[in-house]
Amino acid sequence: MKKYILRVILLIIILLISSVIFGFSSQDGEKSGGLSKKVVLIIADIFNIENENIEQFIKNGEPIVRKLAHFGIYTVLGIASMSFMATFNISKIRQAIITIIWGIIYASTDEFHQTFIAGRNGSVLDVLLDTSGVIFGVVIVSCMIYIYNKKIKSKNKVEDSH
Repeated sequence: MKKYILRVILLIIILLISSVIFGFSSQDGEKSGGLSKKVVLIIADIFNIENENIEQFIKNGEPIVRKLAHFGIYTVLGIASMSFMATFNISKIRQAIITIIWGIIYASTDEFHQTFIAGRNGSVLDVLLDTSGVIFGVVIVSCMIYIYNKKIKSKNKVEDSH
């Protein structure tokens, strides 16, 4: 029963993250670029970038912010998806493969969706970046599971020796 509840919660989280991604992808080019520019301006303010350098900072910073946002949100999707898959009694490698395939499919359909939005386009490089984020999420969850299992085994060894 606990596993079922955990699966439902994780599935809801996956759907929420997917909805956020869809929402960002539905923004037209101007609105999407405006959001990235706001983030860059906040960073410029934090680092006290002088006014005469601000335009160049925005020009250089905007693509970086956009790519980090892609990677970051797909990392979160990878974490949630791999956590969901970890609730099933299949090999860890299959869990990872299914999660990565899901990430590739979602990233591909998201980029395709963007081709229908004014001022946006789909990018194979963004699919690769998104997939890298998912893979990073898989690695994070896999490491956490490994550490948890190692801790449980060492705890059981100590209890068994008494």
